[in-house]
Amino acid sequence: MELLDLSGYLTISVYSSQRNMSRSPIVMKYNNLSTFNNTENRYKSRLSIALTLIMFLSVMAPSLSPSIDNLDEEQEIQYTANGTLDDTSTSTLLSNLNASNPIEVIGVMDDSQRVHLVWIENGTNPQLYFALISTSGIDTVLIDATPVGNNSTTALSNPSLVIDSNYRTHIVWAITDLEILYSIIDSSLDDQDGDAGDIASMTLVSEYTVAVGTGVRNDPDIAIDSFDATHIVWVDTYDPQSTFFGASLIYYAMFTFNTSGSNLISTMISNTIITPAIGYKGSPAISMGLNNTVIVVWEDTRGSLIEYVGLIDSSGSMTTEWLDMCAVFYGGNLSSGEYFQGVKPMLESASITVLETLYAISGQMSFASGQKNCEDAYEIGGYGDGPRDISLGQNSTDTSGGIRALSDVMYNGSSYNIPSDWGYNSEMWGPGSTWACLSWRDNSGSIPGNPATPNDHHWNPNATRLIIPVSDEGPFGGDPSQESDDNQSIVEAHDACTKAGIIPIAIAGTSAYGPSTAAGGSDSLVRSHMMDLVQCPGTTVGTQQRTCDDLTWGTKDAGGEMYLYPSNNMANFEGDFESGVLTNGWAVSGTSSSAWSVESANNGLVYSSMNLCDIGGTAGNPSFHSLNCTYNHPSNINPVELTVTIDNWASEFSMDVILPNGTVDSYNSSDVSNYYNSILTSYTDTGNYTIYLNDTFGDGGTSVSADYSYISQVNPSSTPISGVYSAQSGDISDGQSTNLEFVGIMADGSVTFSYNVSSESNYDFLKFYVDGIQIAQWSGSQSGNFTTPITLGQHTLMWQYVKDGSVSSGLDAAWIDDVVIPVANYTEELNALVNEIVSLTTGSGSTETFMTVLNPYSLLNSPRSGWSAGMPAISIDENTGEYVEDIGPDLDYVWQDNLGWSTIGHFVLVNDTRLTNGHGWSVNPEVNVDEEGNIHVVWVDGRDSMPGKDVASQLHYMQIDLSKKGILDGEHEGLDLSQVAVVTNSAVPGSDMTYGANPRVDFDNDGSVHITWFESLENPDTSEERVELRWTRINSPQLNSDGELPVDQTLTEAYGVINTRIITSSSDNLMGIFGNNVQSASQPIVNFDWPNRDIIWTTDDCLDSTQEEEKWDVCLWSENVWDVEISASPDELNFFPSESFNTNYQVNAIQLPGESDIVIIDVQGTPENWFIDAGFAGNYQHTTTLIENQMNNFDLFIRAPTLEQTNQDQEFLLTISIQSSTKEEAIITKLIQVNLINNQDWNDDDNDGVLDEDDLCQFGESNWQSSLLTDHDEDGCRDSSEDLDDDNDGNFDDYDSCPTGVIGEILDQDNDGCDDISEDLDLDGDGVLNSDDLCPNGAQYWAGLSEDNDGDGCRDADEDNNDDNDPFLDINDACPSGHSSWQDLYFDHDNDGCHDTFEDSDDDNDGINDRDDNCPQGLVLWISSPATDQDGDGCHDSTEDDDRDNDGILDNLDQCSMGLSGWFSTTLNDWDADGCNDSLEDLDDDNDGFLDTEDNCVRSDMNSNHGGSDGDLDDDGCLDASEDMDIDNDGIDNEIDNCQDNPTSGWVSTILEDVDQDGCHDDYEDSDDDNDGVLDSFDNCPNSISSGLDIDSDGCIDDTEDYDDDGDGISDSRDSCPNGLVNWISNKKTDADRDGCMDSIEDNNIEMSITQLLTSSSVVTAGIFSALIILLSGLVLVQRNRNRSAIAPEYTDEILDRESKRALWTEDDSEKRMNDLKQVGYSPEVARAIVQNENQFTEEY
Repeated sequence: MELLDLSGYLTISVYSSQRNMSRSPIVMKYNNLSTFNNTENRYKSRLSIALTLIMFLSVMAPSLSPSIDNLDEEQEIQYTANGTLDDTSTSTLLSNLNASNPIEVIGVMDDSQRVHLVWIENGTNPQLYFALISTSGIDTVLIDATPVGNNSTTALSNPSLVIDSNYRTHIVWAITDLEILYSIIDSSLDDQDGDAGDIASMTLVSEYTVAVGTGVRNDPDIAIDSFDATHIVWVDTYDPQSTFFGASLIYYAMFTFNTSGSNLISTMISNTIITPAIGYKGSPAISMGLNNTVIVVWEDTRGSLIEYVGLIDSSGSMTTEWLDMCAVFYGGNLSSGEYFQGVKPMLESASITVLETLYAISGQMSFASGQKNCEDAYEIGGYGDGPRDISLGQNSTDTSGGIRALSDVMYNGSSYNIPSDWGYNSEMWGPGSTWACLSWRDNSGSIPGNPATPNDHHWNPNATRLIIPVSDEGPFGGDPSQESDDNQSIVEAHDACTKAGIIPIAIAGTSAYGPSTAAGGSDSLVRSHMMDLVQCPGTTVGTQQRTCDDLTWGTKDAGGEMYLYPSNNMANFEGDFESGVLTNGWAVSGTSSSAWSVESANNGLVYSSMNLCDIGGTAGNPSFHSLNCTYNHPSNINPVELTVTIDNWASEFSMDVILPNGTVDSYNSSDVSNYYNSILTSYTDTGNYTIYLNDTFGDGGTSVSADYSYISQVNPSSTPISGVYSAQSGDISDGQSTNLEFVGIMADGSVTFSYNVSSESNYDFLKFYVDGIQIAQWSGSQSGNFTTPITLGQHTLMWQYVKDGSVSSGLDAAWIDDVVIPVANYTEELNALVNEIVSLTTGSGSTETFMTVLNPYSLLNSPRSGWSAGMPAISIDENTGEYVEDIGPDLDYVWQDNLGWSTIGHFVLVNDTRLTNGHGWSVNPEVNVDEEGNIHVVWVDGRDSMPGKDVASQLHYMQIDLSKKGILDGEHEGLDLSQVAVVTNSAVPGSDMTYGANPRVDFDNDGSVHITWFESLENPDTSEERVELRWTRINSPQLNSDGELPVDQTLTEAYGVINTRIITSSSDNLMGIFGNNVQSASQPIVNFDWPNRDIIWTTDDCLDSTQEEEKWDVCLWSENVWDVEISASPDELNFFPSESFNTNYQVNAIQLPGESDIVIIDVQGTPENWFIDAGFAGNYQHTTTLIENQMNNFDLFIRAPTLEQTNQDQEFLLTISIQSSTKEEAIITKLIQVNLINNQDWNDDDNDGVLDEDDLCQFGESNWQSSLLTDHDEDGCRDSSEDLDDDNDGNFDDYDSCPTGVIGEILDQDNDGCDDISEDLDLDGDGVLNSDDLCPNGAQYWAGLSEDNDGDGCRDADEDNNDDNDPFLDINDACPSGHSSWQDLYFDHDNDGCHDTFEDSDDDNDGINDRDDNCPQGLVLWISSPATDQDGDGCHDSTEDDDRDNDGILDNLDQCSMGLSGWFSTTLNDWDADGCNDSLEDLDDDNDGFLDTEDNCVRSDMNSNHGGSDGDLDDDGCLDASEDMDIDNDGIDNEIDNCQDNPTSGWVSTILEDVDQDGCHDDYEDSDDDNDGVLDSFDNCPNSISSGLDIDSDGCIDDTEDYDDDGDGISDSRDSCPNGLVNWISNKKTDADRDGCMDSIEDNNIEMSITQLLTSSSVVTAGIFSALIILLSGLVLVQRNRNRSAIAPEYTDEILDRESKRALWTEDDSEKRMNDLKQVGYSPEVARAIVQNENQFTEEY
């Protein structure tokens, strides 16, 4: 709606959505009304005030803005990584790596200064990620965190990557313990817009499986050779020949990437063992050497020193164990009859020195002295002597302490004597273990220790120490095994060994003397103690894995394992749970007391136990002879069960139960047995029961408990997976877990089971573990079967149901059933035991660093017989089953079967070489090879006399020059380091903190060796905890006179410069490194490219200013040791053509090696025709001496090319370089943009209007414009001064008769410069212009001498064969010299050569001259005759004459075409134009079908159809429509005949049959016989013979025939209104007085009621209704006026009345108003007339 107040007009625009309404405003105009003007003024005044207020507020708005709180003061900024202000080289490369928990971050910087990052996101489902970061600026992310491959349900670890020559990223990683995977991605295939990469497009190879299957595998590393082939090494326990007892081995494989074909990866050398030797191998590193050889280094326990102390139970149950233990340690026949080599001989053959002493606890030597396998050791031990006075290992043969007696152990802090016996004292393996460990480090911390016992064990100080307790009974005096002294002895032993760093390996014997538990099986209580010793004391009894948090000595993991001595116990394994309980081998654990249990189908009912009576206890607790209790058995409960527990004195037991009916049930020792613990009886009757429990000795030791079960909870019903029972998880709460475990020795095979889980999907899980490694998990509603392979050995299987912190769904539980385990037999169990001991022993020994050199291309290029690409490089001897390495020189000339003498290559060029030689740990080796082929190895080496991975360590370095060995022949025994080690095993200066970790070695082009690593200090008692990234630069080799490094030198002897710097420090971690607990294998990311040095790492904050969780920065440290800058501006120069000038720049020498340097300046990028030079000293010298911290000037001179040399804009980058004259890598460049521009137009250099490409005088005169007047040939050369040939015809203007003639090359036979064709008008001089001359080059100068009839320039006599130039040659021309120069054959109809118009009198040559010939150009080749031309008109009758008698009627219309001739058809002589003469030839002149002799109308109209049914109905030859006056021949003329078109033959109208004489037969044609307008069917007088008034239209004449003239039912004689209203009938309603007058209209003298009056007429009714409407409307208006009277002006009614005629809607509502009128009684016609009148009135006003 719009309101507008202007000049007395009020405009109200109302817009409607209805289609029939216009959008025109309603305009109401007011005249000059003073009151209205006053009101208007008031409105204007108010409007002015409002506008003024708005303007004021607008001006004041800024000052009214809300206040802003003061900003916090800016915090102090720490500028460097370690908080020091002088180190400004550290910067934040990426402010927040898009990761929440990244581990093992690795990276490579390519030569484009981009960092390729890979890390593991360590979430619920670990995922490998990739990112690409530019080092130019902060947060210049090219590719954000992008997942690589699929996530894993288990752990991921050890990623490694390398970049090939095409910048493709090769990544290898491990699914921890399970698989080695390999992927290739090409980051160039992504748009690098900073978002996550398009991994689908980037991935070239996705998760190629390098190794999978049987075995445990980890620690992959990767290298790439010059052909972009990849070489991968990793650790794997897969041993197809079962030769190495499950020891870890180093594997190698080689692959190539195929850019095409279906197989993207080709295996060149498949998985190959490169360390086929017993012992632990780990942490392999790989690098490429010269000629694509492969250098591999790793950790290896070969060469380590190990000392065992065996503490063997010598009680009576250990006979078999002694026999087999001696065979296990020393070799011999086992109790099974098999022979075993022995652990000690086996390890010694692997270069592991083994020191051992076996102690018979309590000195009971009967077994040792009586067993064949023990006799040598018994002798060495002095036939029962006690501990030695000195340690083992005094010399190379002093390696065995033999079997010795142990008579004194440590318990409760004191010496505890254990005299020899067959039982109690012989089972003190707990205190014995404490004694052995305190002998190395006692409670005072002294090393070696000095426990309170008379004799101590003297440990070798350099050995890795292990104790091996072997027993089948409790740790303190045997059975029972879970008493307080047992627990105390184990706690003491665990703490002593943990503090001493001695690894316990416990072996559980085979007897079943100890008590069992439902969840542990036989001997589970004994084995529980062993688990407490080898790991840490647990909170529950059982063989489950312990949770050790390492927060205290008591909760620290001792690092050992428990093994089961071979037995038949596992034969009772039950995996279907159908016994209803957890049997042998099963154990439970978890964070909740609600454990797994065996459940049957219970329809969801949960049962709990209610205790009614509980008396008695263990011996002395309490002591009693008799105890009693009374309980009431309630009704409607389950039976009450009496559970009896008895010690080992069942003979002392009896029990009496008094029943509710008074009878007594008695029980005694015959009903039970020693260690009885079961339900003795149960009762169902209600009432009171009294129980008397008796002990005849009086010390107690028995108990009885009365209990019944009841339904405590109703859950959804459940069914077991199969059978009756399944194992079900415990009822745990949010955030808890419950575990079901199985520990046992298993054979090679598969573990299978069924599972069912009903939980909160993706939050609560059933997880399955093997030896602590998660294998699978399920969540939500899932069920099925699962299978996984298992290898020979002791394994721990665990099913864990774990819940997150909230929400429970489904049944909130998990079930397993039908567990199938390949239980080992006795022999397999013993082999597994040996495997485990060997594995743990070799894995516990200190590791040394080993190296090998492989030559894969030698093998590939010259393979041995039977070998082809894709096979392993190692083979297996068919006879012995042993591995055979391919060791030998690069090429070997050998004899091969079926081949003869041939050359073969060998795979191993240098066999396993031990680089370190000590008893400390050597771990984390890294290798790299420089360009000269020198091998550089760094590793972390223990510095403590107490070997271990977590002891103090430092960085060590070695450099090997293989060339000093000469030709390598495989070096079967390894290299002699004294021949090749130019730097021997040396500590790196600056590695002086507690722990070193993850070193790497790199090189620079200045000959430097760079070592980067992490150093850390962990001191929980102080605030000194920190980790540092350090960098050591090694340079200035001390060469001998031959220019070589001599061999056998230490690092400080070999190099003159060894500088170590701290790059960054953190109090949290760097790349996951902190303290001795190295959680990451990440190495620093480096780029050493002299003079630039870049080191990159990750941490939570690069500047160490804050430490935020889940925030990971990528940090960059960078320096330039040759730091020279060129002034920044100007960096863009503009030149005009031919312009030249000099620009001055400055060089700032910020840092220089040696503080000065001679440099050379050079300019590159100079285009053709430019002159550019740069130099110093003002005279463009190309060299100068830079001095550190001083500025030097140099000049840059540039001269641009001329217009002749260039003709377009040019722009190019000019490179100015300043390079050191002593070190070519020291160079600084500056790019300058040079632009060549032209203020004129490059396309018209002389500005003459002709483009240069068309201008022959491109650089000619300027300031003129080319035109036809100034440049005739438009060649850009000015005619008056520049152009010597204005028309460019090849003739100089001075000799050109037509200098401004035809342009370009011309035909000019007379060489006058005029073009013969267009400029020389008469070439042959015959007087005929060339344009008219058909022989322009014909005979010369014959005009006037010879004839040329046609004037075509060709002489008739000899040149012209067509003298008249017509289409006919003269020889065919009847008029050869006739009319000339015509060519159109149209003018020679008969082709006789005579022009029809001017020469030929008979154009068609038919013998009729053209003037007499009606077809002068008709058919030719004929002669006119009467036979061919009847009328002699020259037209051939049959082909061209269409009026052969020449009468004017065409033959096709002429009915007498061959008739009379010599006349012409007209209407006078041929009425019907049929070509027949009427008087002489035509018998039917009007051609109507009636002969003239029969035709009443001989010349009828020719435009009608004669004789037809509609043309001449009476067939008289006269046309009905125009000629016949009585067409039906009935005697009535057509003009008064109403039935003239329907005649009846033979009928003539008469008064009898046609009363009204209208030509229609009254009986069957005339429907109104008297023709009075009333049809006969309604005519009361159908045969009236006269006419008159007929008021009621009844067909009767009122005066003579009608007795009721108005037809109202009242005869005229008594009708008061005889001529009144018609169309009504008089009755009581319409004519109350029956006088023939309608009461409502005609009768003025009538009495009737109001009702009769109202209903008597619709008009009356409508009138009354209208009056009522008007009255109501008036009342409403009055009321409205009253309501407004207080505020409305007094002139309102006047205005409304005056303007009502104008204020009309434009809406067209005519139909609505008509309907309204009809509803109140108006007829449609009347209603329409009213509306039309109203509309007309409205339009007028």
